[in-house]
Amino acid sequence: MRARIALALALSCLALGCGEDPEASEPLPPKPLSVMTFNVLCSVCNPSEYDPWDERLDYFADIFARHDPDLIGLQEITPLAGEVESLLATLPGRKALFFEQADWPPYPDAAIFYRTSRFRVLERGEYWLSPTPDEPRSTGFAKPQLPRLVVWARLLDKAGDREMFFASTHFDNNSPSQELSAPLVLERTAPFAAELPVVFVGDFNSQPSDPAYKTLTADASHGLSFQNAYDLAQKPGIVENQDPDPSYDPADRIDHVFVAGAGVPWTASSWAADLFVYGAKKRYPSDHRAMVTTLDR
Repeated sequence: MRARIALALALSCLALGCGEDPEASEPLPPKPLSVMTFNVLCSVCNPSEYDPWDERLDYFADIFARHDPDLIGLQEITPLAGEVESLLATLPGRKALFFEQADWPPYPDAAIFYRTSRFRVLERGEYWLSPTPDEPRSTGFAKPQLPRLVVWARLLDKAGDREMFFASTHFDNNSPSQELSAPLVLERTAPFAAELPVVFVGDFNSQPSDPAYKTLTADASHGLSFQNAYDLAQKPGIVENQDPDPSYDPADRIDHVFVAGAGVPWTASSWAADLFVYGAKKRYPSDHRAMVTTLDR
């Protein structure tokens, strides 16, 4: 009897995958990588100009479903009212990485959301955009300045069984914080880029004409320089639902998807800014536009 029960349990577990690590599966064939960066506008910001957070969550869900990104860097999330959890509810099949530490409230201003069926987290961390980057919540690049950070992860991409480095950040909007944050980002990313392909996204509060942007993309003295997915795409454009068509000047953008690393010849088959509007008043869901690109290497 016991033998028959043991055999039945064994067969049941074989069928149902009992005891298996849901993140440990067989490698998948290589395939392109869909990446999004989006500053979602904090839930308590500009309530007179933007719809309530609960309504905007529905708008976010529509944007995420339209583009179905594999990796997402979100900014301006607060620990209020379970915002990370409410965003995860709009992103089925994903998990989130953000600053969490014992005896500290969480600080998800810059966060990573990743598709669990495709990625396994091998290593993760964060540092702060300040003169003391390893001191949590530190500032000092500008006055005033909110605490700003980089959240990063070394990931196993099961699509091709390849490792990569992904990071999300939110540079402070007060100068010279951007100019001082850019070289720090390059210095901290260079050791990973020497071995791995890199995708680095965020709200950099820096237009392509600004000094910080030029440091990130044209100054290799810190060990590497970034390429912008916008520049790699043959026909960057917009997606929208407005009548008449909205105007959009890419020279004004301050949110970017950068790539670099280990001599990898990145390509981008597409790049788009999402200009969909929602609700009775046809409002944008945020004061930033979601940027999404499809990358390959």
